[in-house]
Amino acid sequence: MLCQNCNKQEADKIFVINQMGKQYYIHLCSDCLHEMWKYANSAGQGEFFKMFSGWWPGKEEPRQSGTNPFPDSAEKDLKTRRRLAALHERLREAAEQENYEEAARLRDHIAAVEREACTHES
Repeated sequence: MLCQNCNKQEADKIFVINQMGKQYYIHLCSDCLHEMWKYANSAGQGEFFKMFSGWWPGKEEPRQSGTNPFPDSAEKDLKTRRRLAALHERLREAAEQENYEEAARLRDHIAAVEREACTHES
């Protein structure tokens, strides 16, 4: 495939753009990619990207159905954090209502979840 910028050299690099959840792939040769980064890192990057109006932003590649953008460990960590936040809120509510038995049960449950999370991290 030819470089989408110069249309002269073989494209050996792929520049990926994620715009509002849509991924675009731009196939570039090494020289054009080098020039692109040189301009992008400078203060005038807005003018640089206007030069590509003929083919920008490239061909959209649809996301595969069912793919998860997060690694499994990050997803599990996020679920644990949300679960702990909900348990802390319930603990706060139980303490405000002076339901001390429920508060103690929730405190122990939170401690167990935190211990389990710590053992899985190491």
